[in-house]
Amino acid sequence: MKKTALLISFMAFSGGLGYAQEARVVATVNGEKITASEITKKLWWQHSAQVLSDLVDERLLLAEAARLKVSYNPQEAGQRFDAIAAGYRDRKEFEKNLRSVGWTEKDVKGLIKNQLLIKAAVLEAGKINFTDADATAFFNQNKDKFGKPETFKLRQIFVTGKTEAENAYQALAAGADFGKLSALQSTDENLKKNEGDLGYIAKGRLLPEIEKEIFALKAGEYTKPLAAGNGYSLFKLEASKPAEPAVFDEKLKADIKTGLINQAVTRKLPELVSELRAKAKIEIIK
Repeated sequence: MKKTALLISFMAFSGGLGYAQEARVVATVNGEKITASEITKKLWWQHSAQVLSDLVDERLLLAEAARLKVSYNPQEAGQRFDAIAAGYRDRKEFEKNLRSVGWTEKDVKGLIKNQLLIKAAVLEAGKINFTDADATAFFNQNKDKFGKPETFKLRQIFVTGKTEAENAYQALAAGADFGKLSALQSTDENLKKNEGDLGYIAKGRLLPEIEKEIFALKAGEYTKPLAAGNGYSLFKLEASKPAEPAVFDEKLKADIKTGLINQAVTRKLPELVSELRAKAKIEIIK
């Protein structure tokens, strides 16, 4: 993702802009102008070697895609484009953002098309394919990772000092309400606002020594003060939900196959690039 963002930024501020766009003022600092051309120069000196290398690889991979006569799925391309646009408040904001770097929707769609063609080329070149049997085998080997873990509904009181923590513990023993006490004494603003409510926390998300104390509780009970980080915490167990095994349905099977394919593409891509570079005539003009 970072690599794609860098490529977009660099291309937008370098080759695709005319003089008027390069001279455009993008910011002022105490009245002093910063122009698009200054960004272009900085990007060039900082990233030109990497971006040039990426562009060489892209040309080689697209040429290989053409040679292999692979295609891409326009529907998938549309979904990817819509996902990018959905990251903005509305379509106008999205288009405005594109114009600010000299891009159009057509440019973004072209980038997505190239990405899908390159993926198709890697799949074809590497003879990458995973069957339902492969997905089933992977699921059987990793069942624990796909199921829902045991979860615990917790409240927390957090204070910075040991004395404060012990006082809170004594107040609870005297009958104080855990949530109200957290709202009054916790030094964390979110705990104050939510009366210490953490919601349901999955097993394995907290430190092992803290989970050990929590697992020993029954619903309604709370821990003694526990040192953690830069302070002390008390936890109350309000409820728990047992672990749920994963159901190997069609959606999960498709997700597993997609994951296996993406992992294989990630491994094969640098190998294919290396093979194509070895056969290509590449001349860097300085």
